[in-house]
Amino acid sequence: MLEPLRDERYRLLWITGLCANAARWMDVVVLGWLALVLTASPLMVGVAAFCRAAPMMALGPFAGLLADRLPRVHVMSAVQLLNIAAALTLALLFAAGLAGFATLVGVEVVLGIAWVLDFPSRRTVLFVLAGRDRLTAAVSLETMSMQAAKMVGPLLGGLLLARMGPAACYLAFAAMSVCAYVATRRLGRRIALPGTPAVEPILESLRSGLREARSHPAVLGVLMVTVVMNTLVFPYQQMLPVFARDVLRVGPVPLGLLVAAQGLGALVSSVVIGSRGAELRGARLFAASSLAGALLLLAFAASPWYAVSLALQFAIGITDSGFSTMQSAIVLLTAPVRAHGRVMGILSACIGSQPLGSVWVGFVASNLGAPLATGLNAALAVALMVPVALRLLQASPAGGRRTA
Repeated sequence: MLEPLRDERYRLLWITGLCANAARWMDVVVLGWLALVLTASPLMVGVAAFCRAAPMMALGPFAGLLADRLPRVHVMSAVQLLNIAAALTLALLFAAGLAGFATLVGVEVVLGIAWVLDFPSRRTVLFVLAGRDRLTAAVSLETMSMQAAKMVGPLLGGLLLARMGPAACYLAFAAMSVCAYVATRRLGRRIALPGTPAVEPILESLRSGLREARSHPAVLGVLMVTVVMNTLVFPYQQMLPVFARDVLRVGPVPLGLLVAAQGLGALVSSVVIGSRGAELRGARLFAASSLAGALLLLAFAASPWYAVSLALQFAIGITDSGFSTMQSAIVLLTAPVRAHGRVMGILSACIGSQPLGSVWVGFVASNLGAPLATGLNAALAVALMVPVALRLLQASPAGGRRTA
């Protein structure tokens, strides 16, 4: 499982992911809490999450084209510089007492643009470094870093928010982005990944990526499940501040623990997936994890007890790892290498459908309450995913053969 880490280039990529994702997950917790405090509205929490994630939906395919056409490590370096500038701006505004909801959301859009530029470039670099034979192990290790970040980032964000305020949170965000930038620059000196010169118009490139996705039923199935998960299941994460304050009656630090528990469950699951990658059937694990996550969310929505909710968050995290690891692995192993950037860009657009779900769950939560809104979404997700998951198992090569 640890074989990819023997490659110094992969280690540097792994470190950049750890730092960048810790900053991103800290921002998720801080943004949700600040939006709730500034507006006292679950709907506005959903609107803030929508603005943070909307660039992924709108710009994902174009970011995939950049990953195919520009030097990918240079794109990743530019992303970290953008993160540093945005985080320092928020830190200064909050320190000066000038930040309001509109200002917060406006700068968060910039952070969302940075994230959408990073995703396809990072995953295509990972494929180049790991190759097909080590891809499942490499993605599992990447998922482990993401989940470790999901533990550290929210805990740090909750502590800083409770003890020192939002300015300190965004200073910490900037510091982690600096670390990611330094590691990315070192990676750039050890790997040559020039972009492919543009040989076709942008719109034709987008159509080409869509044709590639449609021509592979396994990729199409992954994209469909990804849209369902991101519109109906994952938006509950934006409602965790509402659950914490209004249902479980706890503050920022226990909220950070709730998010960290999910990260811990995913980290444990990533270790198992990475160590048994050669024995796992990718499509089966992907489908089972997606359905189990939605069912566990139904239980979470019904829980009024913090301890039970904490345990359910851990269990949901276990399913998250199977979903996120196999999501990228199936797509990268199925799609042709020449189209990796474009197809990963389409995947990022599907991931970017989450803002629609965030606004929807915020609207329903404002009228019916966060538990009922979350439970209804989870039940609908199960109903929609069952037929897609069955077709995915029949169509996916990873469902009938080993992924690594």
